[in-house]
Amino acid sequence: MKLTAPLYMLRHGETAWNTERRMQGTKNSDLTDRGRAQAEAMGRTLKIELAREPGPTIFLRSPLGRTRETSEIVGRELGIPATDWREDMRLAELSYGQWEGFSWKEIEVTHPTALADWRADPHGYCPPGGETHLQLNQRSSEMLAMIAASRTRTVVVSHGVSGAVMRGLHLGLDARAMFVLEKPQDAFFRLIDGREERISCS
Repeated sequence: MKLTAPLYMLRHGETAWNTERRMQGTKNSDLTDRGRAQAEAMGRTLKIELAREPGPTIFLRSPLGRTRETSEIVGRELGIPATDWREDMRLAELSYGQWEGFSWKEIEVTHPTALADWRADPHGYCPPGGETHLQLNQRSSEMLAMIAASRTRTVVVSHGVSGAVMRGLHLGLDARAMFVLEKPQDAFFRLIDGREERISCS
C-alpha cells in the first residue's frame, strides 16, 4: 500500500556510543550535547514543515531510550505534550544480540567466526541472540502498512538501520540497496507516493 499522506522519518540524535562506533541495537546510550542540539534543530525544522500543511498528525517512536529522548526534545519544539507520542516495538533498531555494546574491532576479537558468517550473509545470518535483516524487514513492512492504512500524516522517530529499511521498503529498493541508504542525524526525510525528500536541519 502506497503512502498517500506524508510520513516524516527522523533518526535519533547522536549518542555516546555513536561517537565510539559501538553497536547499539536494542541497548541504549544517552544523547550527547551534540545529539540534543540535533534533536532541537529537527524539531524546529519539522515545525516549519508541518505548518505548511496544517492537519491531524500521528506521532510514533521506537520505545528505546535514545528515541524517547529525541522525540521529547522534538515535541517541545513542536509544542506537543510527551503523551502525544505512541510507542511501537516494530520501530526498534535491529537487534545485534551479544554484539551490542561492542565496537566492530572488539567483535572481531570476541566473535571472529560469527562475524565472518554475518559478513558472508548479512541479510540471512542472525547474530548470537539477535535478529536477522529479514526479520527486521518483516516488522518494518508491517509498520509501514499500518501507517499507510491510517491515511494520516505521520511523524516517526526511529533509528539508523530500522529507519533505512522503512524508507527502502517505501522506495521499492532491494535489501542490499536499503541498508546502504544515508542515515543522517542532522536531517530527516519526507516520504509520500513512492518518493522521498531529504530535509536538512543544519
